[in-house]
Amino acid sequence: MKSVKVPAFELFLHEMIPLAKAMGVGVEVSDDRALVLIAPKEQNKNSLNTAFGGSLVSIATLAGYGVVWELMKHADAGEKAEWRIVVKESRAAYRRPVLGDLRAICERPAKAAVEEFKAALDRYGKAKLKLKASVVENGNVAVDVTAAFVVSR
Repeated sequence: MKSVKVPAFELFLHEMIPLAKAMGVGVEVSDDRALVLIAPKEQNKNSLNTAFGGSLVSIATLAGYGVVWELMKHADAGEKAEWRIVVKESRAAYRRPVLGDLRAICERPAKAAVEEFKAALDRYGKAKLKLKASVVENGNVAVDVTAAFVVSR
């Protein structure tokens, strides 16, 4: 039997954010370019047998949250994390229904944005990072979520 390593962020989600566990959210990809989260439609469908709008915005928000979480985890490598991440504001645009499983993609921010964010966090003990995540099905964007995440120490 092959051993599968579950990403640290997925473990965190299932332990600390009950909604993510109930939705069946998992990490599909976490690399230098993006974080991709997935969830089965069966646990996230509405009365029309399409993905529930609340689940769509939730998985996209969780993808953005995960990008910030991983950024902070790597920044504090070896140290006990003493920061908090919250969503300050968000906006969702629903473009088309999702008929199958949910898949949210949040690209990593540009290096300059990360440096600016970290400098503000070091200087003020608080910083904001604005990210865009999309729920994509068959190469088509179904939902765009833009959210501002605030990290404080």
